[in-house]
Amino acid sequence: MPKILGALGTVRGFMNVVKEVDFDEVRSRAETAPRVLVVADEQGRAERFVTEVFGDDAMRHVDIRTGWFEDIDASRWDVIVVLDPTDSGVLPKVKSAVGEAAKRKLVDAKVCGPGMTVEEITAAQDAIVSADTEFAAALGRRFPELQLAAVKAIVDETAKANAQFALVSNAPAIVPFIGGIVAASADLIVLTKNQVMMVYKIAAVHNRALDNQLKLMRELAPVVGSGFLWRTLAREAASFLPLAAGTVPKVAIAYVGTVVMGRAADYYYRFGKKPTREHLREFTRRASETASRLQISRKDEQEARKAEPAETAERQQPTAEVS
Repeated sequence: MPKILGALGTVRGFMNVVKEVDFDEVRSRAETAPRVLVVADEQGRAERFVTEVFGDDAMRHVDIRTGWFEDIDASRWDVIVVLDPTDSGVLPKVKSAVGEAAKRKLVDAKVCGPGMTVEEITAAQDAIVSADTEFAAALGRRFPELQLAAVKAIVDETAKANAQFALVSNAPAIVPFIGGIVAASADLIVLTKNQVMMVYKIAAVHNRALDNQLKLMRELAPVVGSGFLWRTLAREAASFLPLAAGTVPKVAIAYVGTVVMGRAADYYYRFGKKPTREHLREFTRRASETASRLQISRKDEQEARKAEPAETAERQQPTAEVS
């Protein structure tokens, strides 16, 4: 096995990667209370929405506006939720006020009536934390009702970014169908760093102290260690991933490995114990089912490569999603 994989497969290797990651910006954003504005045509409608979606005691942390939508200053808030169920013109006014530059802060809540269903509440929570994922950790940390949605958004974003990176780079070609690891390079370090940052954000969502990153990661190293054992993961995923035409195996494995690590960390912080082998296998099965639907073709891979710089070292963490 290449030396780089052997190093990453140990707690010491994990901690060496952690030391190279800059957590300051993420920590600062996660520990800063997110500024949320809910805009509606009725005060009662807005208050019910805040209580059902953000939590019973969230009113003191959320601003509400029910008039004068045209002068909303988007720079004052991180997320702006608009309730306009009757198409009364609230949404167009808010869109015009915030402008194109702040569009990603805007959430069009499709439902806002009393007695929202669980599905409607979940959809609204997912939309809020996904509007700008830079604030997902802060939203989950501030509002316990948003924790599940925040973790989901963080894991999904990182898994898709790692899948995209595996697609356009010479990241380890982990192909379980033809046996083992075909190649390994420094690109694996990039995938791992992304995963380390993901785990740190999940810790933030669960209100863990963020001032001592090494201590935090050392505590979690045995829990997420399986995420670094790519050969083992490849063998496990092979039983779930169909050899579908057009699917790039290394992309699927990068996606699955990231999701499994995220779910393992979330389980640990949520329940205070390490997930069992059965839990990890179930995480792998579910992630593999999603990965099998990515449907990335060889033509897509070739086109993506043409759009990338020639030197891997110059690549930055990708943000594009894999569809």
